[in-house]
Amino acid sequence: MSKSRLSIPMALLVTIGLIICYLGTDVVLKGTTPFVHAGFRLLYALIASGIIYYILRTAKVRTGRVTYSRATKIWGIIFLAAFLILFLLLDPIPQHIWAVFHSHTFIADTMMALSAGFAEEFLFRGILLSIFIQLFKNNALKYTFSVCASALCFGSIHLVNLIGGQLLTPTLQQVIYAFVLGIMLGSVRITTNTMMWPVLTHFLFDWQAGISVNTHFDGAASWLPFFIVWGAFFTVTAIFLVTYDHSADRSQLHAFDSFNLK
Repeated sequence: MSKSRLSIPMALLVTIGLIICYLGTDVVLKGTTPFVHAGFRLLYALIASGIIYYILRTAKVRTGRVTYSRATKIWGIIFLAAFLILFLLLDPIPQHIWAVFHSHTFIADTMMALSAGFAEEFLFRGILLSIFIQLFKNNALKYTFSVCASALCFGSIHLVNLIGGQLLTPTLQQVIYAFVLGIMLGSVRITTNTMMWPVLTHFLFDWQAGISVNTHFDGAASWLPFFIVWGAFFTVTAIFLVTYDHSADRSQLHAFDSFNLK
């Protein structure tokens, strides 16, 4: 946030306002056609993303280069494998893409998924993550804590689905897996140091047939396998983040030493 146009309190207020407006679009547009709903939602998402980029002045979370340790590389590979398992098996994206191309609401579904990709990533992995990084800047695990904090906000926001009539158990499971997915997307954000990959990944996860018609999550898994699966994703990602923090601290220290030697 050092390059931000706003102070942390002001940026936080703007973020809260943008989130409320984002959630409010679904309330205001309820009852309209899927095309109109998704179209206006996408328009707001692009405007909100532009505002956030203007505030932050950049899409990056760091300026220096991180030299990965051996542990970070190993856990990075494990994290990537976990992401691919989620991407291809547990939430089979290729299958969803095939289905959405055969949907009669293809355009609306695409706009709805894009709206979620832009708005939610710029809000939670963009400005909110940047705020937390600034708050935890003196902590040895600043990226780990910042990613987890922003993911907790991302998961908790799904509780609003209870207001729309979604059942409690599916909603609680949605909050949990959104939290874990938020940590995974946050990891992608800090390692790639760009918004492009989190936005694209989020879009692909949400790009499903009928998402513009029904955004409710109706199914619920048994709790034991649910916790085993998402607990495993959380553990792998958390360990990777900790090793990444150590590599980032070491890289920053080496850069400082090199500066002093000149």
